[in-house]
Amino acid sequence: MTDRQRNLVLNAIKLGGVFVTCGVGDKINIMNTRWGTLGRMWNRDVFVLPVRKKKFSHDLIDRNKCFVVNVPMTDMNAQLYKCASMSGREVDKFKELGFEPVPAKQIKSVAIAECALHLECKVIYVCEMRESKLDPIIARDMYINREYHTLYFGEVVRCSVDKK
Repeated sequence: MTDRQRNLVLNAIKLGGVFVTCGVGDKINIMNTRWGTLGRMWNRDVFVLPVRKKKFSHDLIDRNKCFVVNVPMTDMNAQLYKCASMSGREVDKFKELGFEPVPAKQIKSVAIAECALHLECKVIYVCEMRESKLDPIIARDMYINREYHTLYFGEVVRCSVDKK
């Protein structure tokens, strides 16, 4: 992964968010996130993805041990906003958002054809957040209902960029 690709991912998270896809077959989903980070752990490029336990994506990532970070390269703010208002348990988000699912190349998941940058991530570590380990101010401000995240550390096994 190049520094430019890393910066595109981190800027997208900061400016509006990214889409995360997971699942295979008829059990696929899209979630959006404005939280996450990309760095180096254990001599690997790693994306750390926080997912709340109540999310459909949490079940799919637990089951398949992988996910794809899909970075919008055009203005997709309307789709990011709409994605957050639906549950993948109840609707086909690909259809609702007008996206085409395409198979990932190296993991058991799908990607979004309309996004030009994809990080295929294989889960290599999972960590459950605990209130006792979290700064009390962050716990108060960000976790009003105490719905803490599971942190998925995904090794970036493939980074692809559509040159169009």
